Amino acid sequence: MADFALITERLATGAAVSTADDVAQLVAAGVTHVIDERAEFDDGPLFAGNPAVTYLWNPTPDDGVTPKPDAWHQANVAFAVAAYSQLRTCVYFHCAAGVNRGPSGAYSALRACMGFSPDQARGLIVAVRPQAGIAYAADFDRYWAQ
Repeated sequence: MADFALITERLATGAAVSTADDVAQLVAAGVTHVIDERAEFDDGPLFAGNPAVTYLWNPTPDDGVTPKPDAWHQANVAFAVAAYSQLRTCVYFHCAAGVNRGPSGAYSALRACMGFSPDQARGLIVAVRPQAGIAYAADFDRYWAQ
């Protein structure tokens, strides 16, 4: 079973996508765009040929090292902006366990695309995914302030 949570009707975060059934569950939940933040695995082949989902692999290690490259943050924001320029889209940011990278990507979308404050963004994520550490949120805030 797919391990994910909707933060808003247009944004979700969670853990690894491992099977075709996981993909089907995401699509059934309304997910139209997926951004995989894992450096250790690219689940693009699971989405290949699925016209319902736009996919991006934006890898970074979950190594606790900051700052992450600006290009990583830029890719997250650009992907979300492109998705949100269309009606009825929902972006799923994910990593392996849904603790740091995926939730940090969702945090960037809440801040950059939806205008939430750091506390509001963190609160929305933790409300639906209490295990989220969002380890790279402060790094995004540094990037976003530039």
